[in-house]
Amino acid sequence: MRYLLKKKYFNGIPANQVRTTSPLGTMTDEQWRALVYMWSTPKHKEKCLKAKDTRGLVKYQQKIGSRSYIAQCYVTKSKFKDDPPTAIDYFKATHCSSKTGYSEDAQKAIAEMEAITAQAPQEGQVAKTLIQAIAQVLPTSKFLQNIGIESAAMKRSAKAAEVAKRVQELESELVTEKDVAAEVRVQMDDLKNQVEEERDARKKVEEETARRRTK
Repeated sequence: MRYLLKKKYFNGIPANQVRTTSPLGTMTDEQWRALVYMWSTPKHKEKCLKAKDTRGLVKYQQKIGSRSYIAQCYVTKSKFKDDPPTAIDYFKATHCSSKTGYSEDAQKAIAEMEAITAQAPQEGQVAKTLIQAIAQVLPTSKFLQNIGIESAAMKRSAKAAEVAKRVQELESELVTEKDVAAEVRVQMDDLKNQVEEERDARKKVEEETARRRTK
């Protein structure tokens, strides 16, 4: 609602022409003025510019406006009667605008997902599911998590990969510690040999000195 109010009554309107009374019956004039004041602060404007730049970096822009992913999925589900919508159906529903349709990137992503699921599995392998296809095409996206259908198997797989990585790091640290310990032992042995050699040399000097004195 704040987004719609800002778009209609604040954006592009000169400061001296922004209304000072609430445009809604459910909002007091004081609440409206507080909202206008917040929109006018440099901090808020800077935040909006950063958010705009960040949205520009998103490759697959959602096309559902202010509606949440979960709300859009609920609406999409209600349109299917017998068969529930698939994960790709949800992707289509959340990335298609009634005015502009799909973006070029979204069209390519959908084509790749459908091509992956249509491929016949190789001998001894199982065909990839729609969720696996989406995860492959959108490896860094949180789309599956946003719509609430990220599989437990995928989470376990990610957790297992994290554990395996940590085990590898610990093994590497252990090898490093062993190498350091071995190097320390070599240095200790060298020092020990040097001490023994110096002691033997000193003993020989003492014995030679004693023989000369007895002569």
